[in-house]
Amino acid sequence: MSVRPKNGLLLLLGVSVMALGLAFCWLLARGYHAAKGYDSWIPTPAKVNSAWIKMVPQPGAEPPRYTFKVRYSYTTNGTAQTGTRLKEIPGNTRLRSKVEKLESRFAVGKQVTCYVNPADPTMAILIRPTKAPGYTLWFPGLFVVGGAGMCFAAFRQRRRS
Repeated sequence: MSVRPKNGLLLLLGVSVMALGLAFCWLLARGYHAAKGYDSWIPTPAKVNSAWIKMVPQPGAEPPRYTFKVRYSYTTNGTAQTGTRLKEIPGNTRLRSKVEKLESRFAVGKQVTCYVNPADPTMAILIRPTKAPGYTLWFPGLFVVGGAGMCFAAFRQRRRS
């Protein structure tokens, strides 16, 4: 019982589409799970001590990139701490207006909420990561379903002949 070449191609395509869909589902689920881990971090009042925009020069004629730097103080378990992390993964952008919005959101002297790691109170962030990867799992899931449909069609055509 062998699959004819025409059906074999459909089967190969179906398996490939399914595998890609599963790979993206796994990546998105991993991102969602990592972001969900920050829900257990303790919201703590903090005060912004300093904030500034740093220009990150680019080689060649590329426009410069900008990053936002911040230093804030918070108290946990009766101990004063200083934090410098804005988000889980630091980044930069070519849009100065984007970092200027952060500068106004975290202005010097402003009272803000930081999120403190309960396992390590010296680690805190000001912006928790988004859980958007979990809410978009349906999209690569369509590829898994579509690939499974192709595989089913390949076997169904084989049985008919």
